[in-house]
Amino acid sequence: MKVAARSALPRLIAITDLSVLEADALALQLRRLASLARPGSVAILLRDHAASAKQRLALGTELRDIATGTGQALWVADRLDLALLLKADGVHLGEASVSATVARRLVGETVVVSRAWHATSLSEAAVADELADVDALLVSPVLAPRKGRPALGVEALGVLGEQLRARNRACHLYALGGVSAENAASCVGAGAIGVAAIGAALAPDPSALLSALEILR
Repeated sequence: MKVAARSALPRLIAITDLSVLEADALALQLRRLASLARPGSVAILLRDHAASAKQRLALGTELRDIATGTGQALWVADRLDLALLLKADGVHLGEASVSATVARRLVGETVVVSRAWHATSLSEAAVADELADVDALLVSPVLAPRKGRPALGVEALGVLGEQLRARNRACHLYALGGVSAENAASCVGAGAIGVAAIGAALAPDPSALLSALEILR
C-alpha cells in the first residue's frame, strides 16, 4: 500500500506566545500572517506550555481552521496527544520531550517531526542518534542569547548543515532566536531551510519578514 507523502517543510515557523498577545489577538495576527504568505510556506507552531490543556485545545482548534483555510500548516509542540486530536501537520520536540523515534511511532510517517537543538555540533547532544527520525532541527539561539545560552552565530548553521548532510540529508535546519526581517535572509544564506520566530512573526505588519524570506504573496 502506498504511504501518503509527508508535508513539505515551510520557510517560516511562527511560534505562538500568549505572553505577547492574548488568544484572540494572537489568532487574528496569525490569520493575517498566514493570509499574506504564499500557501505552504508557513507553519503555525502551537507552543504555550504554561497554558492549560483546555486553553491550548481551544487555541489549537482555531489555529487549525486558520491553517487549513490559508493553505498553511499547523504544528504542535510536545503534546503528541493534542497534535493527534488537532490532526497537526507537524510536531516539535523540546529538550524534555519523548525521543523522535517514539514520536514517529505515535504520529506516523506523514507528520513532520522537528526537534530543538542547542549544540554547535551534532556529536555534542545525546539525541544525535535519533536524527534518522527527524525532519528538521530548530537551532537556537542563533542571533541573540536566550535562557543563559550565548548566541551561536549564523556561522554555526553552516557547520551544522555540513555535519547533518553527512548523517541525514533529508533533515534540515531552522534558525531560532533573534530572527528579524533584517537577518532572516542571512540565516537562509548560511544553510538554514528557513527560520522560526515569535516577535517578528507576531509583529503588526509581518510583510517585511515574509518579503525577506521570499514568501510574500
